Amino acid sequence: MVGLEEVVQAQARIAPHLTPTPIEATYGLGEGVWLKLENANKTHSFKIRGALNALLSLDEAARERGVIAVSSGNHAGALAYAARLSGVSAQILMPKTTPQKKIANVRHCGAEAILFGDNYDEAESEALRRAGNPRTWISPYNNPAVIAGAGTIGLEILDQLPDVARVVVPVSGGGLMSGVATALKLCKPEIEVIGVNARSAPAMYNSFHSRHLPQVWDTLADALSGDIEAGSITLPVCLRHMDDIALVDEERVAEAMRYMLTAGWVVEGGGAVGVAALLDDALPPVDGETVVVISGGNVDLAVLRRVLQT
Repeated sequence: MVGLEEVVQAQARIAPHLTPTPIEATYGLGEGVWLKLENANKTHSFKIRGALNALLSLDEAARERGVIAVSSGNHAGALAYAARLSGVSAQILMPKTTPQKKIANVRHCGAEAILFGDNYDEAESEALRRAGNPRTWISPYNNPAVIAGAGTIGLEILDQLPDVARVVVPVSGGGLMSGVATALKLCKPEIEVIGVNARSAPAMYNSFHSRHLPQVWDTLADALSGDIEAGSITLPVCLRHMDDIALVDEERVAEAMRYMLTAGWVVEGGGAVGVAALLDDALPPVDGETVVVISGGNVDLAVLRRVLQT
């Protein structure tokens, strides 16, 4: 499991390569709401934190064998960038439906992008079949080093806004939530940590609330698509540290993306679900300041046009 020590070590490991992302006040989302802008990070996503920490943590033998991963986009781009930075060969399986911008980002960094399957789960199954022969599997979320890297966001929030009362985090497989919640709760247990699922990918919501809502693949929140890997270490961590989890639909995700554009930021659907929850009044009021993690800004032009036309 990942503890505060691992998150602090991750922060020291990635600090020479990444600068803290900005935190920005908002309007129209309620009193005392701030945005933690991971879309301003390298590769325009929080994923670079975990990918870089994971690759910098490999021993020499694993570095020589290279790594393999699966991603619908942001983990792929982050891992490709981190692989180039650390001199490690990377092979990344991506669903055939992955936005072209994200495929191009992977190839631009010199990693091998392999298009496989009609959805994330099909690509993941093939990647897991290939893993260990001889490449090291780097899960986008079910990996202690990836989780610890994501947890550095929590440490930065506490540095930037020490009196924060609530942090709202997008959730898919739970790597981001596991890291952020671990860092926040172990440093300041009274902070309320709230997850947000897209209705299209409700796996964590189902686990938290004992529901059985179905998954939908056609969604603006494509970065959150996919089920949670069986036996994932993220599930018990999220259920332990997450205070609640909300659900937002496609209409609110589109509205949140438009809101972020008016604020001067291009944000993908999965990265905007925290804003969507506030616009939908899906979160109760809190006594104090709220930070919403904006997890990524990689969005295809075609998707952006679709959002602006609705």
